[in-house]
Amino acid sequence: MPSNHPIKDKLFSLFQYHFKCVIKSNQLHNLKIIIMKKSFLFVTLTFVAIHVYCSNDQYTVAMKSAIETMFSSVTADEYLQCANNFERIAFAEKDKWLPYYYASYTYFLLSNTEQKDLEKMDLILDKARELMDSAFSLAPDESETYVLQAMLYSLRILVDPFARGMEYMGKISESINTAKELDPENPRIYFMEAITVLNLPPEMGGGAEKAKPIFELAEAKFNSFSPESPISPDWGKAANEAELLKLR
Repeated sequence: MPSNHPIKDKLFSLFQYHFKCVIKSNQLHNLKIIIMKKSFLFVTLTFVAIHVYCSNDQYTVAMKSAIETMFSSVTADEYLQCANNFERIAFAEKDKWLPYYYASYTYFLLSNTEQKDLEKMDLILDKARELMDSAFSLAPDESETYVLQAMLYSLRILVDPFARGMEYMGKISESINTAKELDPENPRIYFMEAITVLNLPPEMGGGAEKAKPIFELAEAKFNSFSPESPISPDWGKAANEAELLKLR
């Protein structure tokens, strides 16, 4: 039905058109803001990802270098310097357990150079235990830390076999059994078990005959083992082969 107020109708139509244009303009403006925000978020996340990747890459490079140095070390000073290097990495990477693990392992290697000074050896093992505990706090369900624990107990026995043998043998078994529950495919568990059995007297269920099949089991595990990363524990295979060679 035609309106009696054509001028008003025209003004109303113009107002409607203007209102729609304003809404459309606002929508476009809001869309631009959304796009800009999303673009900014994408760029930010990209830079964060790049930073994390670079940080992780630097961490891996530093760890690989330190691990190589550890395995090529011979003297007490070299082991100590290497252990300090792992501790520096641990200080920078507080959420990573591997630097503490390797620092502790390096102190084990250092302790072997001090077997003529048993008091000093014990002090070195105290430091190794401290670092091992830090690895445990970050990775309580990691089988490798329990292998490390079993190794610590074995070295404690060396300091005073008669006074410590009975105390620590049970602890070694507990650590090895826990490690098996966490990761039965970890070859270092069986290598550590075989070494323990080899060094026990026959009357306690030890000796070469008892240890040989465990070394062979470790060998099979080593042959099928693949480390999780380039810096994951991957030691023991050569030592296991050397022990088997003596027994064959």
